[in-house]
Amino acid sequence: MKGKIALIAEIELAAQSMVQGSLSELTRQCGVPSCACASDPARRHGPHLYLKFSAEDKAHSVYIPPGHAEAIKQAHGAWLRFQEIGAQIAADNREQFLRALQRDKEALKAQRAKARAKASR
Repeated sequence: MKGKIALIAEIELAAQSMVQGSLSELTRQCGVPSCACASDPARRHGPHLYLKFSAEDKAHSVYIPPGHAEAIKQAHGAWLRFQEIGAQIAADNREQFLRALQRDKEALKAQRAKARAKASR
């Protein structure tokens, strides 16, 4: 694993462009009865890209025009990387915390054993 400082620097870089949410591509029927998409699912229109996210306790789905697709995919990729790095750092912090708890537990155990030995003299 990279060092924590390197990971934090990578988080800072990802934070410059990240966009939270999920991306989905959908095909659609246009609703025109004479259109080929009405009778043949393989000829539906699309795929169309959508950004889905929650804000202010509401679900949102925003159509992304083709000219913006690559930019939003990169921004979403930065969000995914941000989450991945955050999870790595949090896991490392958790392990450090658990090791500190274990050291404290062992120190307390040794202190109690020393006190018992002193009391039995």
